[in-house]
Amino acid sequence: MRKFFFYLDPKRTGKIMIKDMLTSPILAELYELRSQNMSLEDAMGNWFSVQSSLRVYDTYLRLDTDKNGMLKKEELARYSPGLTNIFVDRVFEEYQTYDGEMDYKNFLDFVLAMENKKAPQSL
Repeated sequence: MRKFFFYLDPKRTGKIMIKDMLTSPILAELYELRSQNMSLEDAMGNWFSVQSSLRVYDTYLRLDTDKNGMLKKEELARYSPGLTNIFVDRVFEEYQTYDGEMDYKNFLDFVLAMENKKAPQSL
């Protein structure tokens, strides 16, 4: 669901038009999972696959060094080499946090933005 809302609800209203969903390439990606011949490489590249979900969740768990289920700025900064403190501060300004920490749902949006940097929604 996070990917659908990330791309199809740019104003963050919590609503998606059915027409937009049905004509979206994201729905085609979801339907790819029905293929019996999907390779492991293809599955890793499909956001909706179990393999991709486990990859993202494993990253989240690895970053959460204090094991409290939330990410501090310092923990998120380890996501990728080259993330500056200014960038991470800006991310935390944009995303809703809980006592200054990011939850898993917001982390999913962050990962979508980082993995799709050329998409306008990532800005």
